[in-house]
Amino acid sequence: MHRALALLAAILLAACATQAPPPPAGLPKGDVWLAHLERDLKPFWTMPDALGEPVGNFPTFRCHDGRRFDRATNPCPELAQAGSWISDHLDREFLRMQSRQTYFYGVAFHLTGDPRMLELAKAGAAWLRGQPVEAGATSQDLAYVQLGPAMLYYLTRDPEVLDDVLKRKDHIFRAYDDGEGLLLWVTEGEDRKRRELVSQLDQVNAYMLLLAPILPEPHRTEWKRDLARLADGMVARYWDEAEGMFRGTILEEGQKLLGSRHTDFGHTIKALWMIERVGRLTGRGDLVAFARRNAPRVLERAWVKASGCWATGIREDASLDRTLVWWSFAELDQMTATLALADREAARDLPAAYRCWFAKMVDPEHHEVWGFVDPDDPSRHFAKAHLWKNGYHSAEHALVGYLTAQELHGERAALWFAFDAKPADVRAYVFDGRVRGVARKPQGALVTFDRVR
Repeated sequence: MHRALALLAAILLAACATQAPPPPAGLPKGDVWLAHLERDLKPFWTMPDALGEPVGNFPTFRCHDGRRFDRATNPCPELAQAGSWISDHLDREFLRMQSRQTYFYGVAFHLTGDPRMLELAKAGAAWLRGQPVEAGATSQDLAYVQLGPAMLYYLTRDPEVLDDVLKRKDHIFRAYDDGEGLLLWVTEGEDRKRRELVSQLDQVNAYMLLLAPILPEPHRTEWKRDLARLADGMVARYWDEAEGMFRGTILEEGQKLLGSRHTDFGHTIKALWMIERVGRLTGRGDLVAFARRNAPRVLERAWVKASGCWATGIREDASLDRTLVWWSFAELDQMTATLALADREAARDLPAAYRCWFAKMVDPEHHEVWGFVDPDDPSRHFAKAHLWKNGYHSAEHALVGYLTAQELHGERAALWFAFDAKPADVRAYVFDGRVRGVARKPQGALVTFDRVR
């Protein structure tokens, strides 16, 4: 009897010892992120003006209220009077943005099981399949053309979609090879000399990290090898140890690091997130350690305690740029939440950051999130759909917020797939997770996960 009681006590003590600590007070549960998707995001991307003619030819430029930009009948001054980086391009569509919108619908299906979202994702991928590569496309452009189809393949395992993705990937890595193991920005002209972080980084985050672990061989092994090579190259050639930042571009001699192109908190934390995920996927503990050692330094510098929001970067004069930028804010949240899966203390600022996002970034009247917001005056904000902003980052932010929130609260996450899901062949986005159940329903397979890491 005493032995049995002692054994029971030992089991209980072991259970208590391994039980994860609670999340910080005020951290939203997953249902908050599902409601955010339904209430704040989906309406902007499901109104008729969002869908294009034919459906799938999604418009790049839309007004604050969601209406499609039309120079003659609906000039929406917030775009027409914007800087030349937008106003010079208002009469064209961008494949990279149509692909980002395709990704949005994929995430919306993934989180809700709404079959209409899956059909819109398929329509977007079908439109992209018929479009020629744009003249002068950068390697970053082509990476984002992959984004929507990659999400669709992850959801459906459609071999035709995969064939498109594999062909584009092979083209990028062949045509843009810089001869030193990384990728060029462009293949012709004076800009061929440019060396851009995003040429490497956006191959990883747009499609390769998501697909590498689920590809058939020999592609799985090849892509993992390429991912490790890109991660090593980013660290070796773009990381500045003294500043604790990634260079957005390899600088000319004498050029200052701070204030240079793409040298900011967003690109740095995004690169660290991708490197950490690649390290886990490829068994490279050195990459995981590098990212986890340096990410807290970046997060500490980016956090503005007084406002409970993330800053964007550091200017050339070393002052803090406190502007709230939608994609950078999302990436900072996502890396913070990822770190918190292993270290709950890392989540201490997340409740405040999420409050800032919902209070200042979301447009409660016409939906979606603003591109830029003045942290001191949220009425000063910038467009929600243009040549570099679509539904990608807000959708990923909701998906990662949901997955990590469920895990941090000790609850299972449920994701929809559009194939006959098998536990050995399904992942929780870019996270590892233990499959706890598969429920097959008319709209697809609902897979539940725990141990999301």
